[in-house]
Amino acid sequence: MGADRGFTFVEVLVVMLVLSFGVLGVLQSTLLAARLELRSRAITTGTLLAQERLERIGALGWERATAGLVTATLPEALGRGGTWLQEEVVRPNGRFLVAYERDAPSAEPPRCTVHCFWASERGVFDPRQVVRLSLRRQR
Repeated sequence: MGADRGFTFVEVLVVMLVLSFGVLGVLQSTLLAARLELRSRAITTGTLLAQERLERIGALGWERATAGLVTATLPEALGRGGTWLQEEVVRPNGRFLVAYERDAPSAEPPRCTVHCFWASERGVFDPRQVVRLSLRRQR
């Protein structure tokens, strides 16, 4: 019996168990990286949308830049009251809700804020998934 060489069944099972934990760890980190990549894409697109809207407000003024936008109540999930000027934008990497806010016209200088929310994997807008940019325009 001493001349037979090889692995016992228990040794093979232990090696298979260790390898499966390693493969599962790599798979989990790959899925996390893919999820984070989608999130960073949404943040970048939301930031660009908000920046475009603020540049338009800075160039054209509030009235001309927001002409034609819908005034509506934001979705209840966003936890904000009142009516806001808003538009929904669909891009290849997601749906975005752009909401506009402005200080009272008497404020010196008036501040305009653009909130850009993006839809989660479930398709609903999440208050934690938002980019906010503000502009103070000199008269």
